[in-house]
Amino acid sequence: MRSLVVLTKRVWSTTRDAPGESEDTLSHYASSLVPQCAERFARLVRGHWGGCEIRNHWVRDVQFQEDATLSKNQNLNGNLAVLRCALIALKTRHAPHVSWPTLFELGSMKTSIPYNMICNNVFK
Repeated sequence: MRSLVVLTKRVWSTTRDAPGESEDTLSHYASSLVPQCAERFARLVRGHWGGCEIRNHWVRDVQFQEDATLSKNQNLNGNLAVLRCALIALKTRHAPHVSWPTLFELGSMKTSIPYNMICNNVFK
């Protein structure tokens, strides 16, 4: 570790009880980069979290409709979350150039595609 980055985040309240009020929180990041200007670290942190939202959370929320799960069974929800993560990892490794809707359509038309991705680790 070469540097410790401390960022202050300001979060604005959106509740009716306290509209317009803000709360500051500190976030700490360990970095292998040499200390440099704060703006660069801020861009790196924003880019990291923006990428997480696009690559992971958006796919889970929109494509897999994870937020619409009605089950109260924690074991079932946990197992489904693990399967979703595994599918995201498989797609990232073997078919990053294919969109999710296209992959779902191809997989439903030709069942060998998901089978090959899981068993043979290839996308054909």
